[in-house]
Amino acid sequence: MIEVPLTEAQFAAAAQRLQAYGVNLTGRTGTLSREGITARYNYDGAKLAIEVLEKPFFLPLSLIESQMRSYIQKGLDELNRPA
Repeated sequence: MIEVPLTEAQFAAAAQRLQAYGVNLTGRTGTLSREGITARYNYDGAKLAIEVLEKPFFLPLSLIESQMRSYIQKGLDELNRPA
């Protein structure tokens, strides 16, 4: 499971950014799916938690979670970059 502290503004920006990649967060809680990976997410106003539910058998969970963390961090870095 991945847990990332996010402000409301960061969560909104992340949801908008993900939508550009075809991943729609349909609120604070839900399920997302892409390329054979299905995950459940929950945003409680301070923290985003993501749990992978299904994945291709040949992909290790640790690799998927590492890529998700990296993607989230890249998005936060872009959001925090001065204009």
